[in-house]
Amino acid sequence: MDISVKKLSEILKIDPNALLEKMIAAGLPQKDIEDTVSTEDKQTLLSFIRSTKDSPVQEKKVEVPKEFSPKIEAKTKIEEKPKKEVKKEEKAQHIQENIASTETKEKSKKSVNINGSIRVNDLARKLGKRGNEVVKKLVELGEMASLNDEVDQETAVLVSEEFGFEVKFEEEQQLTEEVADYPKIESNYIDVKSPQNRHSVVTVMGHVDHGKTSLLDAIKSTNVVDGESGGITQHIAAYEVKTKSGKITFIDTPGHEAFTAMRARGANTTDIVILVVAANDSVKPQTIEAITHAKAAEVPIIVAINKIDLEAADIDKVKGDLAKYELVPEDWGGKNQMIPVSAISKEGIDSLLDAIELESELLELKAPVKGLATGVILESELDRFKGPLGTFLVQKGVLKVGDIIVAAEKKGKIKSLINSSGEAIKEAGPSTPVEVLGLEDCVAAGEVFNVVASEKDARNIIDQRNAFLKERADKNVMTSQSAFDLLDQEKINKLRIIIKSDVAGTNEAINASLLKIGNEEVDVDIVSSGVGGITESDVNLAITTGARIFGFNVRSDNKAKKLLEEQGIEVNYYSVIYDLIEDTKRLLSGLLKPIYSEKILGLAEVKEVFKSPEFGLVAGCMVTEGLVRREKHVRVLRDNVVIHEGELDSLRRFKDDVKEVNNGTECGIGIKNYLDIKPGDLIENFEQKEEKRSL
Repeated sequence: MDISVKKLSEILKIDPNALLEKMIAAGLPQKDIEDTVSTEDKQTLLSFIRSTKDSPVQEKKVEVPKEFSPKIEAKTKIEEKPKKEVKKEEKAQHIQENIASTETKEKSKKSVNINGSIRVNDLARKLGKRGNEVVKKLVELGEMASLNDEVDQETAVLVSEEFGFEVKFEEEQQLTEEVADYPKIESNYIDVKSPQNRHSVVTVMGHVDHGKTSLLDAIKSTNVVDGESGGITQHIAAYEVKTKSGKITFIDTPGHEAFTAMRARGANTTDIVILVVAANDSVKPQTIEAITHAKAAEVPIIVAINKIDLEAADIDKVKGDLAKYELVPEDWGGKNQMIPVSAISKEGIDSLLDAIELESELLELKAPVKGLATGVILESELDRFKGPLGTFLVQKGVLKVGDIIVAAEKKGKIKSLINSSGEAIKEAGPSTPVEVLGLEDCVAAGEVFNVVASEKDARNIIDQRNAFLKERADKNVMTSQSAFDLLDQEKINKLRIIIKSDVAGTNEAINASLLKIGNEEVDVDIVSSGVGGITESDVNLAITTGARIFGFNVRSDNKAKKLLEEQGIEVNYYSVIYDLIEDTKRLLSGLLKPIYSEKILGLAEVKEVFKSPEFGLVAGCMVTEGLVRREKHVRVLRDNVVIHEGELDSLRRFKDDVKEVNNGTECGIGIKNYLDIKPGDLIENFEQKEEKRSL
């Protein structure tokens, strides 16, 4: 499929002019963004991108110093502090560049969600194509891969485009499929043209164990690490911190790969991203992932190079590695502030806060307040004593005690507001995180909340949303194709699981993580998932469906415990997600069909055939190769063609039953349930060994 350079840049999410430069460098004929790119040119471009190993293409080439004196140079750069006015001018231009919107995509195109590298077989599933079709297309693009091989994102995107699909990020895909035409609440603000200043919302991202939570701990001088299992943040936490320059709201996101969706949500609710990179570890997979989400959200990125107090710290290596992903430090001619810090000694913390202040000033953050409040739910949980609790981030308006709120298909009346310091407050303005009590049930993290004028309005919008969801469900009529798809799914061995967790964000992360496990033979089927303890209804559902129950930071109530004991059902309890994922992989591996390896033992030639009153039809044979062993598999070959495969029924030497007969020895062979044996046939004796497989 031929497309323009401009269209290809949209698909690959690369600036069109930068892509054109790349194509010229690859020796391709295109000189203008409207020029057509053929399949052969795509193949050449893809090979060139792989060879240069710097995809996606940088908007601006930056020469990274090859020789650098870390001890002297790094120290000099930290001490140098350009004037705020100069930074403002440079960064203001950069922000405008980041905010620039792309053209509207073709509505008629089918869409597919691709995030990072993907197995060929999984790509085929997403596209609704046979595996061999995708493999063939890959070959056309110059990529040799089997069904179980992984291909990089650029290759997957090009293959999808060749099949007529529009590629979207996870968040975009969900918005298209799940939220389109969903009844929304429009909030009007009388001060929309004269909004008030608000403080910044900063999300802390990075690879696991690079010190994100410890850095926050250093900033707010409290300890939140000790309460986390394994020292790993298990769900989103929001904190409002007072600095010498004013307030900053920090959102801490988990670093484990299972929480990709939560990191994505953090980026989409934030003004600034702090990317934490350990000076001794440099760029890691979740670092790259965080960069992708931050760029997709089009927000400024400040890099906190943490753990500079360690001997193995290499600040310049970190800067060099980040430059490969278009994050270039200011002291190298780039636009990103990179602040060396130590969460342990608190070195560089003030410089980091100054950097946040500068970015906030450049953004000129404002929000209307004269109208009904709206915002996003960062987290929700079911408290055993208080009931459903939610962590809300107010984005517009002022949230007050007594307000009627609607979120998803749930409503409630706010009974209390608790700020990040644990103090009860009566109202919360924009950029303020608060714990809210009053929703009738837990709502998934990431949902938008709205304040409405009355209970009646709340009921009306919920009725509309429920009607919409029912109508959409009713449209899912079984077609012939979907029937075939269902039959294919039934061929897959499924591990049925019921998941109960402490908070909605963790529940979502577990679901997303488990659904990634599996292959064309085995798969995870999440029968039910929810927030709160394990109840009697959960156990009954497990009995009905044959599902396993996984509890994450929750336990069974008394009724559930009694029923579990009566039915002999075991519940798997977890506090660290790694353990849950590994156990799931182990259980799925047990469902995989074993691999059978074959070993040929020997070959016997049939000399004559005779009937025995005791054994039936017996072949008188001469063992010509190896040996023939009793109770092993045999094949009958006629003119070197296999005409039968079965089991050896009897093996005799003269009148004696024997276990095996060696080369050059005569014997009598009986084949179970086979009567078409003839002189001149060859009997091949072989054994099979069963080998267990794992994911």
